[in-house]
Amino acid sequence: MNQAIRCDMPLQVSVLTAEPSGSAQEWLTQLVWRFQTGSSQLPRYMGLDADQFQQLLITCNVPSVVMGLLQQQRQQLLAELLAMREPECQELEQWLSAYLLPDAAPMARIIAVASMGYNHLWQDLGLDSRQSLRELMQCCFPELAALNTQNMRWKKFFYRQLCATGGNYVCRSPSCDECVERDGCFAPEE
Repeated sequence: MNQAIRCDMPLQVSVLTAEPSGSAQEWLTQLVWRFQTGSSQLPRYMGLDADQFQQLLITCNVPSVVMGLLQQQRQQLLAELLAMREPECQELEQWLSAYLLPDAAPMARIIAVASMGYNHLWQDLGLDSRQSLRELMQCCFPELAALNTQNMRWKKFFYRQLCATGGNYVCRSPSCDECVERDGCFAPEE
């Protein structure tokens, strides 16, 4: 069983020094560490249920962390906000799952939950850059990453794809080239 550690205790810094380059397991472990240290903006249990989260801790060999009160309150608020958008989150999760490599579960749920956040997806996941998110997507969702040929911002790309497949999401323009928000979708990160 995982042993709880306090959030203010030093973590294995080497785990967070560079983004993983190899396996989905490395990316999952990285995201769990970032969640445990408060780097990400995810609700309680990363949006998973308690059992799934405990299994993820075991799979990733990451000890559970006793969160500080402020972090717990932030995670609770994010969970309440997520609950209001749960049907949308589940639709996105289901769509992402079609592109997910088998060894990357539960990445589709984590990405869908983070997509409900208010920052850029890479920021809500606690990653260092948009390029890191691209590498995660290439590792865990290679077919989907290959479809993003214009390097569109990921959340916008997801919803554009959902719109194209007949989802309930209406794009504002018949093509990206005509859209008034084009610069916001394709602009480089600052």
